[in-house]
Amino acid sequence: MSNQGNSVNNKREDFKKYLNDLGVIEALTNVLANLYESETRPADPLDYIRTHMTETVKEKEELKMLKENYNSMISQIQEMEEENMQLAKTIKELENYGNELSKSRLEETDNNNVGTGE
Repeated sequence: MSNQGNSVNNKREDFKKYLNDLGVIEALTNVLANLYESETRPADPLDYIRTHMTETVKEKEELKMLKENYNSMISQIQEMEEENMQLAKTIKELENYGNELSKSRLEETDNNNVGTGE
């Protein structure tokens, strides 16, 4: 029975060492300390912990870069949509111009044919 207790204690110690080596214990301690020292208590402490834990994650810089890329892409999409609308408007104007030009040529041809007796 004592062997099983040692095994559980060893697993706990290994797990503590694992969390400590990767900075998890320190990050949790810092977030909980900040929560404790906060003058106003958040309505949702779990959300506070989630939000402030992400501030300590190594991927934070990558996330920041991805957000910047996302915002840049959104701006490019909006610019392209505006350009697309302008091009569509120009195409429509050119089509109307082409139709008017065709009509005037047909009328001119018809007028010429009427004058010659054809």
